[in-house]
Amino acid sequence: MTDLADRFPENPLLMPKDLTPSVAGLQIISLLNPGVFRFNGKTWMLVRVAEGVTQKEGVIYFLALNATGNTEIIEVPLNDPDLIATDARVISYKGLDYLTTVSHLRILSSDDGIHFLEPPLNT
Repeated sequence: MTDLADRFPENPLLMPKDLTPSVAGLQIISLLNPGVFRFNGKTWMLVRVAEGVTQKEGVIYFLALNATGNTEIIEVPLNDPDLIATDARVISYKGLDYLTTVSHLRILSSDDGIHFLEPPLNT
């Protein structure tokens, strides 16, 4: 069977270690669903970045938005009677559901189509 896709010989791949987490204390779990396009002489990649908290024995960590709209890390002992952690995707705590990871989109650019970088934000 022949491959219908015309693959780039260098087949650039991004890995979680190639990007910086959006918030201190998080780790990038995976990079998903990249979309690639050319614009203004550059190759651009729109990628979904999934982040979570590094887990430690005896406790579970998850993310929540606080009243000011900032992400905070919640820590709950695994033996807490208000904790239901039977699904790897969702944690129930005190009657509320929390996702174990959060994701957002990031855009990266490349001059050569092989090496991608996040452009600096204009502030």
